[in-house]
Amino acid sequence: MRPTERLLDQLNRAFGGEAWHGPALRNLLDGVTETEAKAKPIRDGHSILELVVHVGTWIDVVAKRVGGSVVDANAVADWSDVTKTSWTRALEELERAESRLSDAVARLSTEDLEKPVPGEKRSIYAEVMGVLQHNVYHAGQIAILKKF
Repeated sequence: MRPTERLLDQLNRAFGGEAWHGPALRNLLDGVTETEAKAKPIRDGHSILELVVHVGTWIDVVAKRVGGSVVDANAVADWSDVTKTSWTRALEELERAESRLSDAVARLSTEDLEKPVPGEKRSIYAEVMGVLQHNVYHAGQIAILKKF
């Protein structure tokens, strides 16, 4: 298996497949209602909706970077206002972002993985692994929020 195929496998497992760490991100979101998604059971904590929008934003940023665009992290709406975002739309955007990232990674060669991210010092490989770790971290938060 080529390194890019391994990355795709890990992205797919963490998002909607058989993840080693537990339920994959997209699987955790199945059955969550709009009311549950918007609930904030932990004072000063984020809702599931906020987490999903945040994760989708960063997946999309990494997809753009892997695709060759420079994206300044300081210009990203990291924790955007979700008061006018529907749960259905947030899920659709998350799935589209994941699809864009998978498509961008599938186009990479093994040599591309060691190239720097446009505008950054870290490698494309490190960027993709970073967003994968970010997604798993927030999936754990979502799993906890679902218990409330």
